[in-house]
Amino acid sequence: MTAERHLVMIPGPTNVDPAVLRALAKPTTSHVSAPFAATFKRAIENLKEVMRTSGDVFVVSGSGTLAMEMAVSNVVEPGDRILVVSNGYFGDGFVEVVSRFTENVEKLSFEWGKAAEPTKIKEKLAREGCKAVIVVHVDTSTGVANDVREIARVVKDRGALFILDTVCSLGGMEIRVDEWGIDVCLSGSQKALAVPPGLALLSASKEALDCRAKRKTKVSSYYMDFENWLPVMRDPSRYFATPPVNMIYALAESLDMILDEGLEKRCARHAIIAKAVRSALNKIGLRIVAEENRRADTMTAAYYPSGIDDEAFRGNMVAKHGVIVAGGLGQLRGKIFRMGHMGNVSPNDLFATIGAVEASLAHLGHSFPLGAGVAAATESLESAFRGVG
Repeated sequence: MTAERHLVMIPGPTNVDPAVLRALAKPTTSHVSAPFAATFKRAIENLKEVMRTSGDVFVVSGSGTLAMEMAVSNVVEPGDRILVVSNGYFGDGFVEVVSRFTENVEKLSFEWGKAAEPTKIKEKLAREGCKAVIVVHVDTSTGVANDVREIARVVKDRGALFILDTVCSLGGMEIRVDEWGIDVCLSGSQKALAVPPGLALLSASKEALDCRAKRKTKVSSYYMDFENWLPVMRDPSRYFATPPVNMIYALAESLDMILDEGLEKRCARHAIIAKAVRSALNKIGLRIVAEENRRADTMTAAYYPSGIDDEAFRGNMVAKHGVIVAGGLGQLRGKIFRMGHMGNVSPNDLFATIGAVEASLAHLGHSFPLGAGVAAATESLESAFRGVG
């Protein structure tokens, strides 16, 4: 199949709405002009609303990885004890990030596919105090959604800072920065927010900013220092480093669309689509990686049936059906495929993807009732939407 456009159903980047692409294509203007400053200000205020915070947020040119490093570099000093809770590839990656700033990093590991247990985090903190605890809300390697609200309560009870990675959840799942006590919330533009890759997004609580202000050592990065960015975030007509003008246009447009849809409705839509995905995959004999009741609404990872080759499956999906899904990471490489269903994903996208999964599995020899997955997804969606408007 030859096509200019494939259906991208990976856990990010996600499909971008034409209105956002048009915003991206606007003529580039001065980054200190009044019209651009107004757009930037709107994007900042709307990001606060999406994060549900009244505190400061940061919109910086870079990836989610930069957001990870920016979060750590501002609050961690050499010698600080930091606890990283990990149940996947990106949790493990956070250990490497933190180790660049302090040698005193502890990792509390949980089995991939299982959620982090707040009681074990509580026990760990009771034995060994720490300055900050870092958790990934949805680890994109497994599709597990950690109970971050309860983890935040545990962390704050021990007086530690709570740093939360919401790269694979913000804009598609409930996040309440202020209410839950998240000191640094970090994300990226390319997943449920449905903007192209290129923006690192963070919020910082008063406690996090106070921690930065009371440092005994300089922040090791000039570019990532909160204090260099704060004047711009509070008044976008100010200058520190040139912002990515066109990406800010795109972010502003997408955040407008998200708030027009309504955060509660958007999260509910993601939950409905996710349930339909899982119903479909179960019906055709696939086992979900994430444990029951701790599955993300933004993506799903599933094990291959016996005898199915990863590259052959994903290659067939693209070549024959124009649908792109992702392979596994780390210890799950070659064993699973990962399907994103976030941002602007629609029931039509879901049906096309499930149909392609069925056809590709059948082509490679997996035996199941053809059409069962599409039927299950249809029934799940009909059940969810029955009686709605």
